[in-house]
Amino acid sequence: MRPRPITFEPQQEQQSLASHFDLLNLIEKLADAIENGARDQHFDALVSELTSQFEKCQQLLNTIAGSLSSKNVTVESQKCKLEETEQLLNQQRELMSSYRKSLEGLIRPEP
Repeated sequence: MRPRPITFEPQQEQQSLASHFDLLNLIEKLADAIENGARDQHFDALVSELTSQFEKCQQLLNTIAGSLSSKNVTVESQKCKLEETEQLLNQQRELMSSYRKSLEGLIRPEP
């Protein structure tokens, strides 16, 4: 059994990993083989296939984890940029207020 191709489109991201790799079917076959009690080539092939599928799942999970980490870094950097922009905007407001007060002081005649 080969895993279905995985694309990271929004609809498919919500599907379970087990459905992509048919793990349930493999586990059920392995359970049947264990119940029969005979360890043969078929049993070994099932164990090998299940191990292979778990490794592929692990690789996919590592890829997803790496992607989430990089997105977290991006979010953090965007948050820092936003904070810097807010600080600059506040400084600009303060300067404009000071400038306005200076102009008002020049335009209004003092009594």
